[in-house]
Amino acid sequence: MWRCRAAIPWRPDEAKLQMKEAEKMGRIFAIMSGKGGVGKSTISAALAECYARRGKKVALLDGDIGLRCADLMLGMQDRVVFDLGDLTEDKCPLDQALVSHPVLPNLSLLAAPQMLRPSDVKAKKMKKIIDTLASRMDVVILDAPAGIGRGLKNLLNAQADSIIVATPDDVSLRDAEKLNALLAQRGEMNAGLIINRVNKKLIRRGEMMAPARIAAYLDMPLMGAIPESGEIYRALLQQKTALQCGDAKVTEAIGHLADRLMGIDTPIHEYYPSAIWKFFHRGGEAQA
Repeated sequence: MWRCRAAIPWRPDEAKLQMKEAEKMGRIFAIMSGKGGVGKSTISAALAECYARRGKKVALLDGDIGLRCADLMLGMQDRVVFDLGDLTEDKCPLDQALVSHPVLPNLSLLAAPQMLRPSDVKAKKMKKIIDTLASRMDVVILDAPAGIGRGLKNLLNAQADSIIVATPDDVSLRDAEKLNALLAQRGEMNAGLIINRVNKKLIRRGEMMAPARIAAYLDMPLMGAIPESGEIYRALLQQKTALQCGDAKVTEAIGHLADRLMGIDTPIHEYYPSAIWKFFHRGGEAQA
């Protein structure tokens, strides 16, 4: 059973921050998940666009070797010539592998290879690439593969802040807990949590746990709560990011998430069960 604790604040790893400041390196965020289908890549692409629109130089590295998708989410699939695999095999320099966004010139994509396996890419080579990106960019976002396989472990040697994305269901939360335990074993003690597809109506009816309560159960700092919205899927069908979906609540949540990742103390929208619903659906016995 998970123990319920008070929500704990997230702060960037001070040792990593000092090292990056000394080496004049940008911030690195590894966006990961215990299972697939929770919206990790959707959030990664939206964050990359959000920071780029704020004037920061951003690189999005698609780390899902063999199953790339970031190029489609950014509408850049026709612009990719070289990818991460070509770079690791020394078939091209970094400048050729990086693809510039057609509208946001300060946003670049390093696409994942389609034909390689995670075991074909060496962790030391990956670390060198990420360090080089961080020396050139203000923000580097690593869209990690789902799960705890070799593809994820290739990214863990980077000086990145680990962020786990989960949805408010038991399967996803158990996998997030397992991933957080793996990170702790490797000395990553400060992983943040993003709860995606938060449904206000289900929370008010008591059918879904509120994000703050989930974070307390997992003993992880809550970085953001992204509301469920059909507009996000509609945007993906049009090869747009969640930031362009047209839902103001989603846009605001992504913006607040971007702030908190940078250490800005921005409040997260709080969700509460309805006391009236509890009264009428528990035999008229009001809960304290």
